Amino acid sequence: MNVCKQIDCIPKRDYIYTLNHLFISMLMRILFVGATCFELYQFFENLKESPNNKGPVFHYSWHNLDIDLIITGLGTTFTTYFLTKTLNLYSYDLVINAGIAGSFRDEISIGTVVNVKSEQFSDLGIEDADRIKTVFDAGFVDPDDFPFHSGRLINPNRFENLELPAVHGVTSNISHGTLQSIARLKDDFDPDIESMEGAAVFYVCLLEKVPFLELRAISNYVDFRDTENWDIPTATDNLTNEIFRFLGKFAVVKQVS
Repeated sequence: MNVCKQIDCIPKRDYIYTLNHLFISMLMRILFVGATCFELYQFFENLKESPNNKGPVFHYSWHNLDIDLIITGLGTTFTTYFLTKTLNLYSYDLVINAGIAGSFRDEISIGTVVNVKSEQFSDLGIEDADRIKTVFDAGFVDPDDFPFHSGRLINPNRFENLELPAVHGVTSNISHGTLQSIARLKDDFDPDIESMEGAAVFYVCLLEKVPFLELRAISNYVDFRDTENWDIPTATDNLTNEIFRFLGKFAVVKQVS
């Protein structure tokens, strides 16, 4: 059952209430989208695995929740393909894109888990002198053509039980590691974090009208590349804890009722 199909005609002021209360009133089916196995390994090790779980869509359960997983690989192309294909095979009440990310802000420190509320494609456009003209700047796409708002992809879904910093992300098929390219990103997009898949998930889910969420744990600062300064274990530990905290609200309510 796809909740979104039931709530297309609900007034906007009731949208948030309806999402939260429909989700806890039935058996939820959730799809997790990850780029790599190691980012979500700790989480799925604690779930009940379905028999003959061979993929490419892997099936699990946790309390009253049916949880599926796809590992897409890095970047927007693989993510768009595998997510779209999966949504054509199965119906979900919620899609969660979860993984690690880099931070542009000192105040968003390593280990912090964030809720990405908006995304932009940072490498979709034309290189012109010392900047990138986006497809919107170049006039190829209207910046307000659905699902875009002023060139951004914005998540309209809000969850009362999600208490994480809300951030703006940029998505690129290149993980930036030179001072020149990082400075250009900051000037052109003013982002909080960078990932390689987030905007693709936003784009597909908005077009398919599936509720979604992007959770990212900061593993590094976006700076001159030096992986010795990264802390992926802390990021994945914190990400796992926050995922269970978020899902636990739904599972506990279902069990009590």
